[in-house]
Amino acid sequence: MGSYLESTQLNYDHACIAFSIANKCAPIERATGVKKLADKLNPEQPHKLSVMDLELITKASDDYGLVNSMLYSLNMIAVNIDKNGDPETFSKRALNNSVHAGDLAQEALSNAGKDRITHRNKQSIIRKAQASIGNLVLLINDIEGRVPNSTSFFSMGVDFLSSGVPLPGLA
Repeated sequence: MGSYLESTQLNYDHACIAFSIANKCAPIERATGVKKLADKLNPEQPHKLSVMDLELITKASDDYGLVNSMLYSLNMIAVNIDKNGDPETFSKRALNNSVHAGDLAQEALSNAGKDRITHRNKQSIIRKAQASIGNLVLLINDIEGRVPNSTSFFSMGVDFLSSGVPLPGLA
C-alpha cells in the first residue's frame, strides 16, 4: 500500500510541476481568485490545492493534466467534451476517428524502438489519444440520441434485415 501511495503522490507531483511549467500562474490566480497557486503546485511547499481550487484552475486554464493524474491513479481517464461545439454527422465523427487513429499510429512509428520519450512528446501523445476518445464519446452520444427508445431500435433492426443481409443459419 505504501508503494502505491508513493507512486500516486509522485505522479501527482509531476502533474503539478507540468501544470506550472505549461501555464502562467498569475493570470490564473487573477481569473479564479485562488491564492498562492505557484506554492500550491510546488510539491516542496506545505500549501496544497483544494478540490475547488483544482476545479477553478482546470476550467480557467483548460489544462486537465492534474485531473487526469488523479483519475489515472484510480485506473480511469478523463475526456474533455465540448458540448457547445458544432453538431457533426455520424459519418464525419467516424472519419474523424480514423484521422485520430492515424495521428496515434504516426506517433507510434516515430517512437518505435525508443526506450524513452520526452515529457513533451508524452503529453502530445496523451492529448491526441484524449481527442480520439472524446470524439468516440461524442459519436456514442450521438448514436444514443438517435436511438432513444425501443421503437427506434426495432425500426433499425427491420431496416437491417430488409437490406438483404444474409443471416447465419438462414442463408
